[in-house]
Amino acid sequence: MRRHHPLLSLAAGAIAYPFFEARSPRLRRYQLRTNPGKLPSLVFEDSAPSCAIAIDRSEENRRTSSNSPSLSSASSRWQLRILHLSDLHLWSGTSWLADWVASLAEFQDIDFVALTGDNFADTSGLKMLSRALNPLLKLPGAFVFGSNDYYSGIPKVPLHYFLPNKKPKLRTVPDLPTEDFRDFLTVGGWSDLNNQASTCTLTSPARQGHRAKKLTVALTGTDDPHIGRDEAVQVPDTWGKADLRLALTHAPYARVLDQYAACQADLVLAGHTHGGQVCLPGFGALVNNTDLPLRYSGGMHRWKIGTVADPAPRVNKGTIYPLPDLKKLAGQAGISDWMPGGQTRVHISRGLGTSKFSPVRLACPPEAAVITITGCA
Repeated sequence: MRRHHPLLSLAAGAIAYPFFEARSPRLRRYQLRTNPGKLPSLVFEDSAPSCAIAIDRSEENRRTSSNSPSLSSASSRWQLRILHLSDLHLWSGTSWLADWVASLAEFQDIDFVALTGDNFADTSGLKMLSRALNPLLKLPGAFVFGSNDYYSGIPKVPLHYFLPNKKPKLRTVPDLPTEDFRDFLTVGGWSDLNNQASTCTLTSPARQGHRAKKLTVALTGTDDPHIGRDEAVQVPDTWGKADLRLALTHAPYARVLDQYAACQADLVLAGHTHGGQVCLPGFGALVNNTDLPLRYSGGMHRWKIGTVADPAPRVNKGTIYPLPDLKKLAGQAGISDWMPGGQTRVHISRGLGTSKFSPVRLACPPEAAVITITGCA
């Protein structure tokens, strides 16, 4: 009987592992909760896959909360669970991932779905997206697009990510069924937030029994900043009185996160980075393909205006646009207590898919996230 050398077996396993990890999606859970009377702070729980983060909108809210015992009582609280999906990159060879996404509809604790772009690998992805998302359309939802909702993926030299000047030129003629996909989602009842704003009224889940109430969720979003399709953030008229201010974008560029912080969004959802996709164990991402520091390559973070001193401007079809006036933007959103150091929270999804030309991940498993938000009525 022929015996394999242990080192050869180990080498074969090391080569195969990144392919295996790319097909091993996880569902990560976070908690976003009110913490009356205290400044927002990150608190990681004992359970590794989840974390809790405090949210407190303004000094006025803190004074009200501290003087009103009823705000901390169980009868005045609501709870909402958001499923965040991003970077599916589906094509005919990813039926296994389409089925995994579809299976999430069986969870009884999801109230809203947020889809943050890069859904296609090529044109065959439309059939897979229908297979993946049809079961989830029974739930309220919203979406924005990424570059791979307009242009199919192409082979790239990985070194291009480290040498921005060597990146392939952006294409200008879409080759994906973008409008068919948009129609599929909007006919299904989801809000198109590509440079748009909207409002969604949700019934606080039945699991809360007699305490269920109607929640107003103010929604805003941008088209993909990575290819310069983003415009200045706009918010709906309900922004100031909403129970939750939720913002979506595909690529989390600093100029967009700064705008959402200026408008005092409660939570921003983004994708694009793939968490680095191929990471060094113990170090993390080597590149995230944005202008953010590498520590923002994935997960839940607090974002403060000015974190990036010189944000990358919007560049579209060769035109460079000036950065938005944050104070003016805040005023348009009805924010009277705007401060230069404003903050928001952002969840940057590590995504579920990969390019079909490089279907590997290392120290960065694919993931979806369920974010539980607890607030005061």
